Amino acid sequence: EDGKVEDEEADKPIDDEDAEKPAEDEDEDGKVEDEEKEKKTKTVSKTVWDWELMNSIKPIWTRKPAEVDDTEYNAFFKSISKDDEEPMSKIHFTAEGEVTFKSILFVPKKSPHDMFNNYGKRVDAIKLYVRRVFITDNFEDMMPKYLTFVKGVVDSDDLPLNVSRETLQQNKLLKVIKKKLVRKTLDMIKKITKEEYANFWKEYSTNIKLGVMEDTSNRTRLAKLLLFYSSNSDTEQTSLTDYVERMKDKQEHIYFVAGTSKEDAMSSPFVERLLKKGYE
Repeated sequence: EDGKVEDEEADKPIDDEDAEKPAEDEDEDGKVEDEEKEKKTKTVSKTVWDWELMNSIKPIWTRKPAEVDDTEYNAFFKSISKDDEEPMSKIHFTAEGEVTFKSILFVPKKSPHDMFNNYGKRVDAIKLYVRRVFITDNFEDMMPKYLTFVKGVVDSDDLPLNVSRETLQQNKLLKVIKKKLVRKTLDMIKKITKEEYANFWKEYSTNIKLGVMEDTSNRTRLAKLLLFYSSNSDTEQTSLTDYVERMKDKQEHIYFVAGTSKEDAMSSPFVERLLKKGYE
């Protein structure tokens, strides 16, 4: 009987719970090993750099003129000139050819109070950029002496970036840039309205007269900007162009006289003789 009991126990099927016990034991052993491995892991700090764009605004001179309004131009002028007033005139252009550059130029409403005390000296009027990188505002020959009142920026991709300021100043492309800046400045002045030009002449007449004497290559253009008092009007000044249009038939000369004042010139006996003949 005892033998039968043993056989019965041996033949008795194993419960599912008993069958799963060895697997559970193996999982628990694995967990213990994993926990031991985790305890041995060392934490290392790592610095990761992430760049954030702080200024997405394009430089105003790189944009198209049609995309920039007067408020932006005025704010930009005040920032580079430290002037409280809005500019009298402006020009925004891209020059192409032997050298390509973008530029914005301004004429301030008021002339610098020490302009002729520092005439011919270095002034920080035009700021030079190369590929949007500021280089200097201390060039002697970026503008001729008589136009140092003009404020603005010039930006060119054609100039070398990795040279000294002294070397860059000798670059022949700068002479081309200067020539185009002068022409564009004179075009800008020429486009000032007649009403506003009276204020321009009041502030900068001496500069234009000096330009006629100093700048032989632009003398004809500058002469068209000159104004003089004339017997044609007691209050308004006249240009040479307007004088020529009013000249009498067969009049071959322009008649003029110099004096310490308008009254002294008008009282000259030579002027009296011309006026009797009907000449201006």
